[in-house]
Amino acid sequence: MRIRRLKLKINVVGERAVGKTSLIQRYIEQKHNPEYKGTLGVHMQRVEVELPGEEEGDLMLATVALFDQMGEHAIRENFRDALFYGTDGALAVCDIERPETLHPLADWIRAVSVVTGGVPFRIVFNKVDRAKGSKIGPEESAWLREQFPNVPTSMTSAMTGEGVDDAFSGIITQAVDAMLAMEKDRKVRKVLRHRILSAAARRDTVGISKNELFAGMRDAKPDEIMEELDNLVRLNLLVQYDSGPKTFLKSSSAPASFRYQITPLGRKVAASPTEQDLVVE
Repeated sequence: MRIRRLKLKINVVGERAVGKTSLIQRYIEQKHNPEYKGTLGVHMQRVEVELPGEEEGDLMLATVALFDQMGEHAIRENFRDALFYGTDGALAVCDIERPETLHPLADWIRAVSVVTGGVPFRIVFNKVDRAKGSKIGPEESAWLREQFPNVPTSMTSAMTGEGVDDAFSGIITQAVDAMLAMEKDRKVRKVLRHRILSAAARRDTVGISKNELFAGMRDAKPDEIMEELDNLVRLNLLVQYDSGPKTFLKSSSAPASFRYQITPLGRKVAASPTEQDLVVE
């Protein structure tokens, strides 16, 4: 049995008075304060969550920092990088009694995505204990499907607790899955880079063409090979030249006649790669 520890940052975003603070309080403390107090600035609370590991019997212990964001557009735009840097996932909350709080979620999600490059998010329809007063109708539902196809949604009530655990556990699981998938992709890409370097090292000064690499690495997609060739050129582990007159080039938008020659640094890395040598941020 192995135990792995993770740290996650989850932002809870949305307009004022949709119940962001109450949802966090219900999830962490299992209670509800009916007295409304608007959030000033940003509040952060931590919670420890246990998740099953990748292998049977393994366990992941996640320390989750839940950031309660003030629902002010000026704060969001002026301090966007500071607010959302390092975010692993987002809960975007609206109030079912106020359809005007649904459409701005597109701007909240866009702000998070600009800073993070895109992370998992989940849309939360809060205050379902007031379902009779719901103003979310067919028009809003159609808009939601168009704007966010296939995005998970949750129906919650901070007052009764309905759906709250599912909403938070859902976004935490989404964030962990995305993190693990990214780690696996990094490992696969690092192995591919080393395979390309090793192939180039065997050809030494003759160099190797992209078509020769495609033929020798049929388990890898051609566009992935081309992307990693670009990365290896940027890292100065390979140089690219035209197979006519030997003119070395910086760009890897390579026609079939271009070849790749390993550099002295590339030869060293191919013989004994380290984690840092093959990292591309």
